[in-house]
Amino acid sequence: MSKKVIKKVCLLGDNAVGKTSLVRKYVYDTFDDKYIATIGTKTVKKELEVDYFGKQLNLTLMIWDIIGQKEYRRMQAMSFEGTSGALMVSDMTRPETLESLRDYWVPEFQKVAGNVPIVFLANKADLVDEATFDPADMSQLAEKTESTYLPTSAKTGENVENAFIEMGKAIVKGRDEFEVSIKHTEVKLTPAEVMDNIFGHFVENYHQDTDFAMAVLRKQCNTIGIDIKNPTKREMLQLIDRLAEVETEVLSPAQITKNKVDRKNYILKM
Repeated sequence: MSKKVIKKVCLLGDNAVGKTSLVRKYVYDTFDDKYIATIGTKTVKKELEVDYFGKQLNLTLMIWDIIGQKEYRRMQAMSFEGTSGALMVSDMTRPETLESLRDYWVPEFQKVAGNVPIVFLANKADLVDEATFDPADMSQLAEKTESTYLPTSAKTGENVENAFIEMGKAIVKGRDEFEVSIKHTEVKLTPAEVMDNIFGHFVENYHQDTDFAMAVLRKQCNTIGIDIKNPTKREMLQLIDRLAEVETEVLSPAQITKNKVDRKNYILKM
């Protein structure tokens, strides 16, 4: 009987690069080009077999599709904990998304996760006539981190399965991890950063698993109709009140009151 291993991987990159579409294509073999911003994180699992020193290893990837807005650093950092690798996604029609991988996603991820494997993906390879960078540009980034890169298309399926197989191979091959710390500075927060802190505070204090807490956040945000890119103060206060109502099922009145005060204090930092 082959050995079974479960590993967590993160799917990272700017908004609208196609992260969710890649997961949907890989896991469910469907494609939808309608863009819907991911709130917090979404997780799905996929089983695959990889070669491990001549033996077949049953590997289950827990794939975390993580919010692409850079203001949500706290939620992102929380999501990076315990990950075994990352697929870093850029959009071939938007050169700034490749720059973001180099300047933001790689360093922020490695602060928390350490030297775990990375696979770089140049997505929307089917839009070849609209491409704004070529594979050589991504090759340079991959070389700096001793990583693999692939052109992908969630629409046609090009290299989608290969991307996750490469991730699986890199994980079982293994790399040394190192401990790191995240430094926080006290600065004025943007509305999106306030939301990030409210999200993170709720997940940390709800006393439920992360997936369940994320589902609660998505439901409440959708009910209110919050635009997570540009939330209003009124919407934030509504969310804080609704989260307090949810917490009545699991927390004491004193803890709920403290949580509301803590979350409202984030708004004061805008």
